Amino acid sequence: MKIIIAYLRFAYLLMMTFVMILLSYLIYPFANPRIWRSLVNRNWARLMLWGVGAKIEVNSKLNSEYIQPNTMFIQNHISWLDVLVLSSVHCASYVGKVEMLKWGFLKNIIISGGTVFIDRKNKRELILANQKIAAVLQGGWAMGLFPEGTTSDGKTVHPFHGSIFEAAIVSKSAIVPVSVRYRNYDGSLCSEVTFSKKKWMESVWNTLKMGGFVIKIDILSPVKAVDFPNRDAIASYTHKKVYEVYHSDLREDKVA
Repeated sequence: MKIIIAYLRFAYLLMMTFVMILLSYLIYPFANPRIWRSLVNRNWARLMLWGVGAKIEVNSKLNSEYIQPNTMFIQNHISWLDVLVLSSVHCASYVGKVEMLKWGFLKNIIISGGTVFIDRKNKRELILANQKIAAVLQGGWAMGLFPEGTTSDGKTVHPFHGSIFEAAIVSKSAIVPVSVRYRNYDGSLCSEVTFSKKKWMESVWNTLKMGGFVIKIDILSPVKAVDFPNRDAIASYTHKKVYEVYHSDLREDKVA
């Protein structure tokens, strides 16, 4: 039965992706970016999460406006679903590798989400990454960033790197820590969703075979980048906040 459900969910995700591809070619080039992202991107993210069997629980200290200008959302990174999770609640652009521009029909979906493209093989490009992020922030948009620098297996939140906060300091941005927790219905860690040490498609298939799970999104109180002495101080503060919430319900006896 699980296999049948997985195939049905996979077919649904393909269908929704096909619809989004059509919209990104037929409507996106002519649409107001704010309207496109508020209506299309947001609802597509919600429908995709529904399609994988996720129940969403949001606890937010932020106002309900979808587009938060000049805001840096700081997330822990666990799953292939992480971008969809925040996008279902607030608008955020993400950093992506420049190779994504060669992803055929998917290219327009990625562009329409406001992706900031970085050539990771070019050292000079990496230095300019903060300038590109700052430009997005100063343009009145929000960025979603993963300061751990890698995906975790869900058992903890790795230390945050301070370098990515340079753009927030330059742009005098608001910084919003976000804790994303994937849990089974019994409260235990949902390890199927992570792609740490797994192939991407393996993680997707493991997720689709599940009977359902809960995604807890805690959007914590915003702080101002200018209120910190340096970027390492911001990294330490945001990590502490995300770590505390993430581990608040993660009992050792429920970690596989």
